[in-house]
Formats: sequence, C-alpha cells, structure tokens
Amino acid sequence: MATVYEASDLALERRVAVKMIRDELLGSADAAERFRRESRAAAAFAHPNVVTVYDFGLTAGDRAFLVMELLHGATLRGEIRKETRLTAPRTLAVLRGVCAAIEAAHARDLIHRDLKPENIFLARSDSQEVAKVLDFGVAKLVRNLTQEATVDTDTGMLLGTLGYMSPEQLCGELAKPAWDLWALAVVAYEMLTGAHPFAGESSIELLRAIVAGETASVAVYLPAAPTSWQGFFDRAFSCDAGLRPPSAKVFLDELESALT
Repeated sequence: MATVYEASDLALERRVAVKMIRDELLGSADAAERFRRESRAAAAFAHPNVVTVYDFGLTAGDRAFLVMELLHGATLRGEIRKETRLTAPRTLAVLRGVCAAIEAAHARDLIHRDLKPENIFLARSDSQEVAKVLDFGVAKLVRNLTQEATVDTDTGMLLGTLGYMSPEQLCGELAKPAWDLWALAVVAYEMLTGAHPFAGESSIELLRAIVAGETASVAVYLPAAPTSWQGFFDRAFSCDAGLRPPSAKVFLDELESALT
C-alpha cells in the first residue's frame, strides 16, 4: 500500500522513515479524512514495542504520508529465514515484547488485524534487541480507503494475510482481539519450527485447512519437542474459540509454561 523512504527531519535534525501511501488509495476528500482519522489513532498509541509515529498528513498534491522512527535491524521474517528456526528462549524473548504491545493495544480497543513476521521488527542497538510491531491500524486503514463510499461496515471484506487469519476472520465476522491472538500462535509456531502450521498448495487449500483446524504436528519438524508444545498449539488453534487463550498476556503465560 506504500513506499517507505529513509529521510531527514530538518527541524529536529534526525533520520526518520517516511511511508508514502499509494496515490490511488486516496481518491476523494472523504478518503483523505478517513486517513487522517486512522493515522491520528495510530499516532496516539505509544508503546515501547510499537514503532513510533511522529507525524502524518497530506502533501500539496494530496499524497498521504506517515513519518515514523527509523529502525535498524531486521524483520522477524528475515531472522527466521536466516536461522531456519529460533530457540525457545529467544522465541519467548521476542514474543514478550510483541505480546506486551498487543495487550496494550487491545486495552485501547485497537486490533492490529495483520500480525505476521513481516510486521514484527527486531530493532538492534549495541547488544540490545527490541521487538517492534509495525503497521498498527494499517489493515483497517486499507479497508477504509478501498471500500465503497456508501459502505460502512466491518464485515464482508477480507483484509489481512491469509496464512495468519483466524477462521472467524476468514468468515468475515466482526473484528475482535481473538484475530491477533490466532496470528500470534501462527507466528510462534513458525519461530519454533521454521514452518507454517497449515499446509496448502493453493489459497483455497490453505483456507480449508485453517477452517478445518488441520494443524501440522510440531513433531513433524521437531521430533524431540516436548508434548507440552503440541498441547499449547492444540489449544491456540482450537476450532472452538472459547478454548484458546483469551488475551495476549494469557497467551504468553501459557506459551512460556509449555516451552519451559
């Protein structure tokens, strides 16, 4: 939906990241107003594990932009590709920050809607590594900018990344925190095994596997993994949403118990 540039903030003399939204996503004054509203909400949410939004607005040519802190490091996707899989201690270290961000966001009634390794950045400075969640509110922003002007509903549109969408999200239900918790479980599974928990050679096959709860056993990739690992993912990917962890804090507590 955008191109990101490294830029200079001349007033404060600092390097920043500037995300320029695609021109075709802002084709009307109504869309521009929705962009301002969603950007204001994202900028108002400050957390150590969420990328900071410094500014937002429209250029003279009505092109939308976001100005954010410039991060140095790698995405979680890049780290998984580099390492194949992450150790249990490092998985927990990264997810502590991510879960803290999600817990804080849900307390403000903010739902990410598109959590995945590409949207988790491992920011590094000296010997420290801090997980930062990117693009809070972006999925909602895309929905608002691309839906018909006469439509005002949270249902009926699939926005997100298929492999990280819960069965409820795939069915077009109202957005809820459980969407993010399901995506967190997929991310945790990938970090530990280096593979995706649901198999499918096509989008339709992947969708069917998710809805049917056909999760690949952890033992397929890690034969020596304790049975507690599989027990955790059985709960996290249960077809009965009531059996899954009810919050990001509980999710982390149960994952930590399973891994240790």
